[in-house]
Amino acid sequence: MQPSASPVPGLNDQAACKQGRGSTDNTPTAARRADGFFIAARVVDLLKPATKQMVARPTDPLSIALSYEILRNGIGVLALAFPIVMLVGGGLDHIQGSLSAYYHFNPSAPTQYGAGTMRDAFVGMLCAIGAFLFFYRGHSLREDIALNCAGIAAVLVAFIPTDWPTVAGASTTIKGTIHWVSATIFFVMIGYVCIFRARDTLFLTHDAGRRIAFHRIYLCFGTLMLVTPAAAAISFKQSGHGTLTIEICGIFVFSAFWLVKGYEIRSSFGMTLDAAFGEAP
Repeated sequence: MQPSASPVPGLNDQAACKQGRGSTDNTPTAARRADGFFIAARVVDLLKPATKQMVARPTDPLSIALSYEILRNGIGVLALAFPIVMLVGGGLDHIQGSLSAYYHFNPSAPTQYGAGTMRDAFVGMLCAIGAFLFFYRGHSLREDIALNCAGIAAVLVAFIPTDWPTVAGASTTIKGTIHWVSATIFFVMIGYVCIFRARDTLFLTHDAGRRIAFHRIYLCFGTLMLVTPAAAAISFKQSGHGTLTIEICGIFVFSAFWLVKGYEIRSSFGMTLDAAFGEAP
């Protein structure tokens, strides 16, 4: 009779590694290699939400990890560039009251709806961010759903513009309402991911101090993301550039989250493999 498989995922692989290590080679090098193979298997488990979506030929798990690293950095860099492109492209001498206003603003036709000189860049960059978020596979079903909602919301913000021209005291149209509700959903979903789901990958590092530090950073990011739409709503009816400043800060926090998340996974994965194979950090 063959022994039954262990109900704990990865336990049989770990036992097999230990058994093979004990029967063939008990040297520290062999032990580190066996542990390294087990850790690699755990990384594959982490990437299962992504591999389940793939219909092409099987590929190297490290290649998948690299692709996700590029995607995370791409989201962060694109978000970081978004407000800068709007401000510089729209003219620093014609700074608008919000980022959404750049869809419409044109110094040659300041009251014309949808005639903005930065309209194409506004729509294109938001759609790219939305697509990245939608196709990024989260490390849990809840994270995946939240990112999908954020991606769809970003696309809605791009294609359903804010009201224009902005008139103090004027009622908001249906399109304008959908625009701001979509923007709120975007920030709330990313805030949820920062606070509740960013910790899903912290097991990759065995350093408790690093786990606590990253967790606190993500809590801070998430709180700021949740505060952003509320603060923007309060400042919307006020004159000046309060709303624009709040939106830019929220976008920069969003960018920082993805860049820090990429660094966290990359550095933790590297430190784990270095420890397993006995390489100097």
